[in-house]
Amino acid sequence: MSPATKLASDPILTSNSNVSNPDAAEDITPRAGQLVEEHRNRIYAQTSRLFTILMLVQWVAGIAAALWISPRTWAGGASQVHVHVWLAVFLGGAITSLPVFLTIVRPRDAFTRYTVAVCQMLMSSLLIHLSGGRIETHFHVFGSLAFLAFYRDWRVLVPATIVVAADHALRGIFYPQSVFGILTASPWRWVEHACWVIFEDVILVKMCIQGIQEMWEIARRQASIEAITRGLEEKVLRRTSQLEHAKEAAEAASRAKSEFLANMSHEIRTPMNGVLGMTELALATDLTSEQRDYLTMARSSADALLTVINDILDFSKIEAGMLDLSLIEFHPRENIEETIRTLALSAHQKGLELICDIGGSVPEVVVGDALRIRQVLVNLIGNAIKFTPRGEVVVTVEAKPRNERNPSDLELHFAVRDTGIGIGPEKHAAIFHAFTQADSSTTRQYGGTGLGLTISKRLVEMMGGRIRMESQSQQGSIFSFSTPVSVVEIPTEPPLLDCVSLRGVPVLVVDDNATNRRVLSGWLSHWGMWPMLAESGLAALKLLESVVEPVPLILTDVHMPEMDGFELLKQIKIHSQIPTVIMLTSGSYAGDVARSRELGAEAYLIKPVRRNELFQIIAQVLLKHPPTSHPVSTWRESVRRLGTELREQPSKRLHILIAEDNIINQKYALSLLQNEGYSAVVAGNGREALAALDRETFDMVLMDVHMPDMDGFEATSIIRARERFTGTRMPIVAVTAHAMASDRDKCLAAGMDAYVSKPIRKSELIETIARLSTNRKVGAVSTAVDSGRAPVGPSEREEFLR
Repeated sequence: MSPATKLASDPILTSNSNVSNPDAAEDITPRAGQLVEEHRNRIYAQTSRLFTILMLVQWVAGIAAALWISPRTWAGGASQVHVHVWLAVFLGGAITSLPVFLTIVRPRDAFTRYTVAVCQMLMSSLLIHLSGGRIETHFHVFGSLAFLAFYRDWRVLVPATIVVAADHALRGIFYPQSVFGILTASPWRWVEHACWVIFEDVILVKMCIQGIQEMWEIARRQASIEAITRGLEEKVLRRTSQLEHAKEAAEAASRAKSEFLANMSHEIRTPMNGVLGMTELALATDLTSEQRDYLTMARSSADALLTVINDILDFSKIEAGMLDLSLIEFHPRENIEETIRTLALSAHQKGLELICDIGGSVPEVVVGDALRIRQVLVNLIGNAIKFTPRGEVVVTVEAKPRNERNPSDLELHFAVRDTGIGIGPEKHAAIFHAFTQADSSTTRQYGGTGLGLTISKRLVEMMGGRIRMESQSQQGSIFSFSTPVSVVEIPTEPPLLDCVSLRGVPVLVVDDNATNRRVLSGWLSHWGMWPMLAESGLAALKLLESVVEPVPLILTDVHMPEMDGFELLKQIKIHSQIPTVIMLTSGSYAGDVARSRELGAEAYLIKPVRRNELFQIIAQVLLKHPPTSHPVSTWRESVRRLGTELREQPSKRLHILIAEDNIINQKYALSLLQNEGYSAVVAGNGREALAALDRETFDMVLMDVHMPDMDGFEATSIIRARERFTGTRMPIVAVTAHAMASDRDKCLAAGMDAYVSKPIRKSELIETIARLSTNRKVGAVSTAVDSGRAPVGPSEREEFLR
């Protein structure tokens, strides 16, 4: 019978083993018995080692006591070693040697435990004898019993008790002085000592049984935990195996599906090429107008179908793992500009501004997958054009270091911003899923497979980058992605047309789109030129009239409200000397080029303008018509004088929104503004102000800070957030009863442009309105111009006239 079976069959040990779950007891009892057996063996070994040391110490202590109490015996004048010393040495050694040997050799055996119990009690009897039966020595018996209880085996107490009782009985009868320290004693005195020993035994036996029961409880809990763990591990293994099989089956199905889609796409593309080719050939023949319309529509439908097929083919290749990257050297500027140029026509047909802003940090040549970068850009820009009914689409590119230790490792950051319909936050999570668009109505209105963004995301991730989106409904979207590239060092080439110096040449940029003005200004400033910006033809004429010397170069947009580029050129021709003019347009219309030449324009460029192309045109034009050299201070004083004139004559017909919850303050502000010749509309809180801004166009907002429902800070924050997508900025004047300096700083930090404290002083309010309205027309002259040094950045060298 195994030890576990013995323990499990012991009625005392298993009295608490049948716990609340009888069904589980049969399963875990064997393991619990093993754990109990292991625990008890550890206790037996530890306690046996304890008695190894204790028995040796007791032997040495007995010899020391014999030498101290009665070292010698005397007979007259002669003496000899006392018999107690010999007893301590030899009898004590005999009692100690066997248990010490057993505790070292066989510490876990029951025979060892019983031998230790008997010998420990004999050692107590020897020490009592050596001390002459002193009562203090009798406590050694009780201590020995306590040490024996460390075994957690109550059985060892039985032989120990028998030895103590027998020793006290025999010596009490035949040699009472040895055990009780008196010459004569009652023959029943040993019974009293035995009763005290039995009393202690009862307590120790109870403690041993309780300890064993606790040991079983702990073992059963451990066994239960192990059983549960084994069950969970088996379930996890089975489930993992099932999932692996399911994963393999799903991957196989996905590969089969993707291979099928790829094959079908190829099979469809072959006849589609024939359809498109034959249609092109047919269109090249003599046709009636009706036949040409039919064939044109057929070609358009075939092109749309081919686009869908290409999307499905790319998606199936990615799903099947058949799409590989091709890392080559390419010129990022040329690649990006050429990509955007192919999409310019569709943007111009919708009346959109398509703007490309490539930062100066972008290197000339890099190593990357130019084809996939172009594919992602085409998809993102195409989506922006498709979902933007009016406004602009701006593409920005910047290069940032990817590894500080290796400067040649860069990350190209692309961002495509539009002013289109936007995407609500609830649709952000699903927008990159396959065959998914923002919602069903968008699918019906705009069409498409819903694969473009999915393919773009997969391609960007394959290139080691990531794609992100920022968008709000009806507030436009920003799609951005990044991809790692490596810089290729190329030998430095001499600058183009180095005989022409562009540094310090003033140039007037006329464009109604703020982003276009910013991009052109950045390029011109980078080349060392001095850009002056005007947002309309009228502002440009005003500036030209104020300058002392003619502006040598003008870059003007063709299509602008109120006065287009052609009319501006006519007015310049009438009122002043004709400068060199380069025309920029968002679309090519019949007769525009001829009309530009008739009016004296030197060049005609289609937006988005390529940076290198613009540089070459400017260099060639200035080489042909070199500017006269005039000090920079001349242009600075001219623009300053114009700014002063415009500040002295602010517009009287501003349309102002008053956001104020107090009725009296509403009436006061409304009357004050109307008396000054302004038109004004009142809103009772921030939410009403936002609604008013959605309904109509305002030139300025007077924003009370503390209002119910939505205060001025929150309303300003929403307005500024919207302006991130529109590229405009609404002047906002904070109007509040708090007049501390910290309140002013708080308002300006929140995005407000000026601060007026209550009670409102008429002169202060009118001056603030005039200043902000003038700032929208005339920008301050840069510090670079004031100091007469060469500019180093766009923000330091623009003279901005609006």
